[in-house]
Amino acid sequence: MGMLIGAFMLFVTGKVNYSIRYTGLLNRKLIYLSVAFLFANMGWGMAWPYLPNLIKLLGGSILYVALLSTLFNLTSSFGQYFWGRRSDASGKRKPYALLGLFSSGFFFILIGISGSAISVLILRTFQGFFVSSQTPAISALVSELSTNVGRGFGTFNMFSNIGFMLGNFIGGFVVSHYGTRHVFLASSVPFFIALIMILFFKEEARKIEDLRPLYRYDRPGRTVFSWTKSAEFIKRNRNIVIFTISIFILMLSSGMVYSYLSLLLEARFGKDFVGYYYGIDGLFASFFIYPFGYLADRYGSKAVTLFGLVAYALTYLLYYISTTPFMIILTAAISGAKWASYFNSINAYVSRMSTREERATALGVLNSGISMGWVIGPLIGSITVVMYGIPEMILLAIAPVIVSLTVLIFVENDIHYIDGRKVN
Repeated sequence: MGMLIGAFMLFVTGKVNYSIRYTGLLNRKLIYLSVAFLFANMGWGMAWPYLPNLIKLLGGSILYVALLSTLFNLTSSFGQYFWGRRSDASGKRKPYALLGLFSSGFFFILIGISGSAISVLILRTFQGFFVSSQTPAISALVSELSTNVGRGFGTFNMFSNIGFMLGNFIGGFVVSHYGTRHVFLASSVPFFIALIMILFFKEEARKIEDLRPLYRYDRPGRTVFSWTKSAEFIKRNRNIVIFTISIFILMLSSGMVYSYLSLLLEARFGKDFVGYYYGIDGLFASFFIYPFGYLADRYGSKAVTLFGLVAYALTYLLYYISTTPFMIILTAAISGAKWASYFNSINAYVSRMSTREERATALGVLNSGISMGWVIGPLIGSITVVMYGIPEMILLAIAPVIVSLTVLIFVENDIHYIDGRKVN
């Protein structure tokens, strides 16, 4: 932690001397942004794995666990597109990142002191909308700062994943020594460190358009977006839309599995192991993220995403059969590879296939698809858990992965695209 804060001070005072081979890729702003979100993801790594366990502690049922993800991602689905459009229209990324970081820490503090499962659900619902402000803006900013988009996302996601991994291990320690509630209070600290860092970040000035957050772009009128403009966006971005549908189907399975995996890990390996497992998963992902970014640049994001889908199916199968420490660590290794290949490549794909003028909008559409998968998936999972149990539900989650893989075959590879235009 001290080393990271020291690195932050060097960045602020401008005393860092870079002699990095890929200067165009690993530029100062990208590294600075990545370090900031290392801290932000440390906060998520501490708190997120224990949300189902908190619901259980407060007496909530399996339905409450499902709603924990469903309500958060329902408001996030709306927010991703909404905030992405606002970021493109205002020409700014930084304010939306600041709003997301503040909302993350603030709502986790409130969740930590909540006295009922219902209050946790209400807080997560509001958190989903406000936290979603940062995702499309930051993804667009990473693509704009990167010479090679795949490796740019690889660099950013590598730092983010290291933060998530460290947060997982810290979270496991806090829970084992102080209890589940305290991990949510402690998670606010890295969020606010990231907030301070982004306050110092200087973004490139862009054209500022309409800043009224609830008005149309073509004429005054209190509505969130224009259906005509949305239809035009779909027509212009056929590959992005089909790609998003594939990812939405994949996220159905992800919502089914990861809404309840913490409960399965607690039952098989103990409460303390929940954070430690996600930390091990993150450790493996950290090794794979940048190489997969390189492969996405060289062979296209579609091929890397296809690999990620196959790894998803294998991971679910291993969750079903893993009952020993050796097996679950092997599962974590494959899961880390699948996360690194999938998350890198989907952002790189949409960034290449969209124009700069509507990149945050396109990334907002992608992330809305991800969130909607997490709206429906946990509900499907809750029904399946009640009928068959958590292990069997995870095994059944392989089916949507296969459907997602089939849909993905029909999208064009992005290897020859730059800013939404095909080049030779």
